[in-house]
Amino acid sequence: MMQPKDAISLKKLLELVKQELQQPAFCGCWISAEISEIRENANGHCYLELVEKDNSGRMIVAKSKASIWNNTYRMLKPYFEQTAKQRLAAGLKVLVNVSVSFHELYGFNLVIQDIDPTYTIGDLAKKREETINRIKSDGVFDMNHDLRLPLLVQRIAVISSATAAGYGDFSDQISNNNRGYVFYTKLFPAIMQGDNAHKSVIEALDRICLHEEKFDAVAIIRGGGATTDMLAFDDYELASCVAQFPLPVISGIGHERDESVVDLVANTRCKTPTAVAAFLIERAMLAEETLNSESAMLTDLVTRRLTNEKLRMNNVESALSRSAKLHLKQEEASLMQKQTRLALGAKSMKEHKKRELADLTFKLENNLRKNFERQKHNLELLESLVNMASPEFMLRRGYSLTLINGKVLKSAKEIKNGDEITTLLIDGNLTSEINNIKLKK
Repeated sequence: MMQPKDAISLKKLLELVKQELQQPAFCGCWISAEISEIRENANGHCYLELVEKDNSGRMIVAKSKASIWNNTYRMLKPYFEQTAKQRLAAGLKVLVNVSVSFHELYGFNLVIQDIDPTYTIGDLAKKREETINRIKSDGVFDMNHDLRLPLLVQRIAVISSATAAGYGDFSDQISNNNRGYVFYTKLFPAIMQGDNAHKSVIEALDRICLHEEKFDAVAIIRGGGATTDMLAFDDYELASCVAQFPLPVISGIGHERDESVVDLVANTRCKTPTAVAAFLIERAMLAEETLNSESAMLTDLVTRRLTNEKLRMNNVESALSRSAKLHLKQEEASLMQKQTRLALGAKSMKEHKKRELADLTFKLENNLRKNFERQKHNLELLESLVNMASPEFMLRRGYSLTLINGKVLKSAKEIKNGDEITTLLIDGNLTSEINNIKLKK
């Protein structure tokens, strides 16, 4: 049994450890680690917790406190942020030059003296590329791209933070557009940065999926920020969910320098929330121009058809008139010949032939008049039918034209409860929501 006189004090033991840790091997060495915690104090010092994880990325196998003293931190922080285009934050992998510090009271600590931002850039780029390749290997990378985005997108499910400035800008621009277009937007609130951002956005997408039929598209928007704030949008689970979402997704995540993986798999990518609003307004303008163009084409087609039919009937009328006159001249010549041959005949025969001629003339004129009137009536009937077939004529008679999703509604079987329909009247449009459908038996 060891005697007390052989024991050493705790302080002596820790001094021996300190002496060992002051060896040159523990001064100025480069180590790679992940930042799990980071904070600055009022004196300008930066305190971190560095960890190392196993190959799965889930289990921590090593952990240490670290510090960057204020005189060093004032230089390293702007250098890192300017080079890496992001701020130092939890979740980043870093390559740092450290010296080991050990104090009998305060324990083990790593003092950071330098940092290599290119290592962090390379690690983030590697993770991003791995995520992209994984989604491509899943065969879902282009699924949302291939969805047809309606020309007129009026019903938009919006994923954003309710208090974000970007969401406010989006709402203001789309609600107060100078064309007076009406859009229906529904906010599905989500956390848009931090460790739980990707889970929050996925949960919002799940809620939208429960009401898929009520929306034309989904807009994921947030304002700009540091690249670190955007790491959630490079997450595999979130990007895969967006790629496979059944509605077209429009991203407006607000970082113009780089595209996130969510940007790459979304149906449409806009640079900012206000750019998303501008994109939707522009599509509404294009839809309006298309509708006006098609209406003008239809009017022009009916007008040209009516003009051609009138011209054809005029030609028929002229041809019938010429034919009648020619026939009359031929008949007159024939009768004159017969009159010459029969001049020596009896007076009664002459009178009989005159009456026959008069009867024939009357019949020809009567037939010609009837034929002309019949053709004229057909022309008027055709003109009336053409006019009656025009949408404007039907609207003026009190009828209306019902559209759903920009298309003419022909059957009650084409709609369902909850659908919005647009009713065109002669003096305006009505927008209605279907809540009761009765089919004829």
